Amino acid sequence: MVHPLEITLMNRLKLLQFGSVAVGAMDAVTGLLLILVPGLVLRLLGISPVAEESLVFLRWIGVFVMSVGLSYGLCLRGRAAAETVWAFTGTVRILVCVFLVGQVVTHHLEPAWLLVAISDGTVAIVQFIGLRAAWWKGGGA
Repeated sequence: MVHPLEITLMNRLKLLQFGSVAVGAMDAVTGLLLILVPGLVLRLLGISPVAEESLVFLRWIGVFVMSVGLSYGLCLRGRAAAETVWAFTGTVRILVCVFLVGQVVTHHLEPAWLLVAISDGTVAIVQFIGLRAAWWKGGGA
């Protein structure tokens, strides 16, 4: 017979895996859209269009964003892999957040980019809190 605490831990791990895959899917789809239809993504974000010759760089960013998103699939391989993914992607997200905020503050990017910064920053903070609280190991609430 399975102890009730083990069921709760199993449910927590499944929830963490589901949340990780959902966040990863968000990035993977965003990245794919940046590759295929970068102008549409900018319009959806309320960001001014860029020059035609700049689209190649948005597509390149799309490959990166999609890769980060797909990396969340490794969370399905177990605790150690999930913690590594969260540590890596959390670091990437914080760096992206800081970069974007800096670019908006210095007027190199328009304020609409703050939505991306807030999204990345929020996910990173949740992941770092989860790592510190040992959510993947069954610690923390």
